[in-house]
Amino acid sequence: MIVSATTCGQTAFALTSESHSLVSDQSPEYGGEGLGPMPSELLLWAVAACFGQAVRHVAARRRQPVEALAVTASADKDPAAFRFGEITLVVRAALPGQRLEAIVEQARRYCFVTNSLSVPIRLEIQAIVPSSGSDGEACASAAGDDNEIS
Repeated sequence: MIVSATTCGQTAFALTSESHSLVSDQSPEYGGEGLGPMPSELLLWAVAACFGQAVRHVAARRRQPVEALAVTASADKDPAAFRFGEITLVVRAALPGQRLEAIVEQARRYCFVTNSLSVPIRLEIQAIVPSSGSDGEACASAAGDDNEIS
């Protein structure tokens, strides 16, 4: 899997994958223009969405319909360390408590994002001299005509 982030403003980046695109930016309080979600929000969204999909997967395998599923991810920023210290997920669904707990416990095995964050992961960073390009075009194409996440 490969995704890319290309600068398209003071703090904004055009994010693209094989089939989707959007713009990420810092909020005005951090010097951005608020053109899209902050990277820290994207991380929490990825955690919540992935885990929600894992819950749906497990429930489907158990032939247990899950109604009104909602996953909330929250975290406190450690500004000195520039990271989250702990991420908390809350899973809500219209199911009896014991069934939901069993599905949630099994779903832990099926989310790439939470599994990746739960263990030390090797992060390699390479510095390469970039070729020239147009920042504005990258943002415009990633945002689309209606600025919706695609």
